[in-house]
Amino acid sequence: MRVIAHLLVVNTIVLLAASANAAEPAARISPGQVDQLIVNSLSDTEAQAVVDDEQFLRRLSLDLIGRQPTPEESTRFAADENPERRAAVIDQLLDSEEFGTHWAHYWRDTISARVPPPELTFLNYDLFQQWLAAELNANHSWADITRAILTGTGPIKQNPAATFVGYHQGNAVKLGAETARVFLGLQLQCAECHDHPFDDWQREEFHQMAAFFARSAGKLGKVQDGTGTIVSDRGKGEYRMPNALDVKKPGSAMRPTLMTGEGLPLGKPDMARRQRLANLITLPDNPWFARAYVNRIWAKLMGRGFYEPVDDMGPYKDHLLPEVHEALTAHFLATDYDIKDLFRIILATDAYQRRLPNTQSDDNLLAAGTTAERLRGDVIYDALFMATGLPNVKGEQAPATKAFRFPPPPKSTRELVVEAFAADPSLPEEEQPRTMGQAMFLMNNTQLQAQINAAPESDTQLSRLLIAYPKNRAAIEQLFLQVLARQPTEQETTIATKHIQKVGNRNAAFEDLLWGLVNTVEFTTR
Repeated sequence: MRVIAHLLVVNTIVLLAASANAAEPAARISPGQVDQLIVNSLSDTEAQAVVDDEQFLRRLSLDLIGRQPTPEESTRFAADENPERRAAVIDQLLDSEEFGTHWAHYWRDTISARVPPPELTFLNYDLFQQWLAAELNANHSWADITRAILTGTGPIKQNPAATFVGYHQGNAVKLGAETARVFLGLQLQCAECHDHPFDDWQREEFHQMAAFFARSAGKLGKVQDGTGTIVSDRGKGEYRMPNALDVKKPGSAMRPTLMTGEGLPLGKPDMARRQRLANLITLPDNPWFARAYVNRIWAKLMGRGFYEPVDDMGPYKDHLLPEVHEALTAHFLATDYDIKDLFRIILATDAYQRRLPNTQSDDNLLAAGTTAERLRGDVIYDALFMATGLPNVKGEQAPATKAFRFPPPPKSTRELVVEAFAADPSLPEEEQPRTMGQAMFLMNNTQLQAQINAAPESDTQLSRLLIAYPKNRAAIEQLFLQVLARQPTEQETTIATKHIQKVGNRNAAFEDLLWGLVNTVEFTTR
């Protein structure tokens, strides 16, 4: 059985590696070719029409820079007569510093979501996010970024790339599992205690992966926010797989080996192990690395991945649009893991730019275009800032007492919103948390309520809008642009106008409108 399972794994690897090795310049693909592959795969599906410019700009802005367009940006785009304006705005947003910040937060959430919180230390990923944002904005290849993360060493304050290893405190088991999950899209940790029950991964393969981190050490510093963490070499020791019958009893030393069978001998120092792992993972003939990244980006832009969840690309998992997945992976390899180029290809497709399907029951229709998705917490804060001017106020540090010796660092408004709407990017959309607390935050949060004030003396964004637009129709249109990045329909304008007349108090009526728009599903949905 072990031999048969191993042959199945090898055959899978060979087939996928052959596809990857075909990634020569001829493997590059155009947006039109991606669309044609989708049509060929879903021949019986009538595709949705492409969205209008207003809807496209909001969707694109949320996906690339994590916020809706400003009223000025919406108006400018609507007036642009350039037939290539969509391609131009894609390039513009990819070149924006906000692109790196937004997508660094995505990867921050991806990595931090499964990191167990240590005792008496509060992990702070801000330095890691700032470093990664700069890497993404410079369009460094995904292979270079991954190598930096896996080989990061020294103090996190000086080398934020070391955060991944440091915040796992050099734990070989956790690092082996998370490296496979985040960078290879594989749930290898399911083989920690026994052979994988649903895939071909053997127990030995998991522990051989963990052995790459046998000498990694991550010492948390005394600074409570975690930035005092230092990654170093333990100096000696090997990783030993626990005895199968008694997990507390160590077995033989495991040679650091990737699932492809490549590795390095025992006795090597920490950096040699991690550098070897990073190089093996990012080789063009690695059958999972490029496919895992393409799967994640497609899932985020299109609402569902080629594999769901995105970190479980096992050989027996359902594979949606495999021809499209492999073609985009070959293109990604042909461009030497060019991140922005991959975004540009997907965003320029008709599939990305189509209207949302009218039904959630037609799998073919859902696969043919993008789908709706709840916004993450960081994006919702930016949406609230755009809609209401919600300020990012930092809380005060609670004093240490005998009863409460280690009070947590104070949270800012942004952090409170991110916490309330926390999401694990690796989970499918239907598994993302929907809580009463999220709804109550938008309805009743004290700081947010203070911004929904139209009195002139409040000097809120709403009060300034009403002064600048004394005519109700113009004010309604501007409010919709600020909150939902679109013009209201005639029906919405009529309803809003009747409400203003019914209330009889312009300020109070517009407060109702702003509160109502912020609490719509549309406001928190991409």
